[in-house]
Amino acid sequence: MKNNSKGAIIISLFILTALLTTAYQFQSSFGFPYTCLDARQGKAPIAVSGNNVYVAWWGNSSGNYEVMFKSSNNGGQTFGDKINLSNSTNGTSVEADIATSGSNVYVIFADNKTGNANLYIVTSNDNGKTFNQDIKLTDNSNSSLKNNTLLSQMNSYDVKASPYEPKVAAEGNNVYIIATGGEKSSTTYETDVFLKVSNDSGKTFGKDINLSQSPGIASDRIQLEAMNDKVYVTWWDKKMDGSDEPLMRISDDGGQTFGDKITLSANTTQFNNNNTAGISFSPSS
Repeated sequence: MKNNSKGAIIISLFILTALLTTAYQFQSSFGFPYTCLDARQGKAPIAVSGNNVYVAWWGNSSGNYEVMFKSSNNGGQTFGDKINLSNSTNGTSVEADIATSGSNVYVIFADNKTGNANLYIVTSNDNGKTFNQDIKLTDNSNSSLKNNTLLSQMNSYDVKASPYEPKVAAEGNNVYIIATGGEKSSTTYETDVFLKVSNDSGKTFGKDINLSQSPGIASDRIQLEAMNDKVYVTWWDKKMDGSDEPLMRISDDGGQTFGDKITLSANTTQFNNNNTAGISFSPSS
């Protein structure tokens, strides 16, 4: 009887190990941690402009995680029909965020329909009635991290990222997107904060800007706000001693350049300009 019990335990452990190995491989190859795939983690971000109310969310009621959208033009008293913005039958779409400026509505989300996780944006120019074709903001091909991280991969140009914690803000014709991620050539995953900017209402975006630039330090819990030509980005850095500190960088010219890091936890304003000289980029034409 004891031998049978031991055998059952060994078989159970073998099955559990196989399941965990399969789960790890699934997460590694497709890039999304289970926290993203869990419907309980789903959010429903809101954007408001005048009497227009826009809501986006992700869920798997159809058996596949998709990003959905609804809009109201009477202050939220009634909403129109649900629109499937991702339409990713061969992938998983999560981590949506939404912003609006004038009649334009911007929804971003992470999707792994190409086999790797990338960040996408869809834009409406008519108050959410119709949406343009999605634009892929990142290219995760040939990343050294592809099989070495449980987080989703995000890559644009020669560095970056993982579309994790993506946030979007809009002001006038400017659209700002931030996400956390890692350097393409790295074999370990220590997140930085990256920004992309569009100056033509989301039609084209410039190269990624690494705002945190903190080698060996994980930067996460990001937030983004924009008003007029000012852009504010905050995040937390986990320091070598295990403590966390909140940081901020500010742009006064629509995301073209950023000032030094500001340490918010200090009693007085402290600027950290180590490896953080003002960053600038040329928007794509």
